[in-house]
Amino acid sequence: MIDQKAIRRTLSPAMRREKGTHAGLWLDKYIGDQRREENESRRNLVNEVADLPEPAEYAAFYTRWQTMLKEGRAETREVRVRGRMVVGLGSESLLEASISLHRTYGVPYIPGSALKGLAASYAHHRLGEGWRKGETLHRIIFGDTDEAGYITFFDALLIPGTGRGGRALAPDVITVHHQKYYQNAEAVPSDSDDPNPIPFLSATGDYLLALAAPDFREQTRWVDLTFQILAEALEKLGIGAKTSSGYGRMTFLDAPIKPAHPELKIAEGYKREVVALRDVAGQIPGYAQKWKLLTLDEARLPLARAIVDKIEQAGRTKVTAEKAWYKELQAFLAENEENGERP
Repeated sequence: MIDQKAIRRTLSPAMRREKGTHAGLWLDKYIGDQRREENESRRNLVNEVADLPEPAEYAAFYTRWQTMLKEGRAETREVRVRGRMVVGLGSESLLEASISLHRTYGVPYIPGSALKGLAASYAHHRLGEGWRKGETLHRIIFGDTDEAGYITFFDALLIPGTGRGGRALAPDVITVHHQKYYQNAEAVPSDSDDPNPIPFLSATGDYLLALAAPDFREQTRWVDLTFQILAEALEKLGIGAKTSSGYGRMTFLDAPIKPAHPELKIAEGYKREVVALRDVAGQIPGYAQKWKLLTLDEARLPLARAIVDKIEQAGRTKVTAEKAWYKELQAFLAENEENGERP
């Protein structure tokens, strides 16, 4: 028979701190004291895990991670949790409420899949029809069931030593006030119901976001665009659970991104390329197709003007005049520039 008392003595708080206990293992594999009240036992577990120091080895791992990202030409940004964050709350756990912790080092992190999901949802709901799920711009960045997206979303790792008060994890609580009503809709909620506090862990600190694209010539444009979408989504919506209560809001620390529509940046990049074109006959039709993908007139106008001007400079106005895409560009410019919107 296993002597649980002996195990608990071996795993005393002092010894755990000395050995750099893995917070995730202690949280998931905890051997509770059956003599305690359940809520007290869980509350004590949350406090113990939140009090665990960051593993000494984690800083070296983080440095290796940064080196790997640099060698892979990924671009990075640092973000800070404004209050608290809890990603993975609904995962299976002893506490009925979980949190995403690094499998090897037990520190909080943000899975790349969560970042991609947030950015894709924000683009679909907030950036206009051209960014709806299934539309071209959405498919380019995020992919669909037939094709992978152009952007790779890496896990966002905790920057060592940035947790509030030296700890990245913090004890927290959700209080359910009408438990019987939520379990059985026929039970009428009442002010006499006993509240049921559920302890859980939330996270603080700064995190390193990383994105990459396979074509390094195009990487800066599309990665910057995706970072801009992420910046707006993290600022306005937040990531993880309990965002309606203010959890998960994050702010970019480096290279602040202007809160402009993301198509403006991509159109600006196309315009620079058009101005520098040498093979106008061969390449300009491709930029006309890219122009058609844009949905924001403020982004479309300067690119359309740059394409038409380039054709005129190359002396190709006459041979291009009957092209359907050229007529479409001319009609668009005539309509908008008549209203005093010439770029």
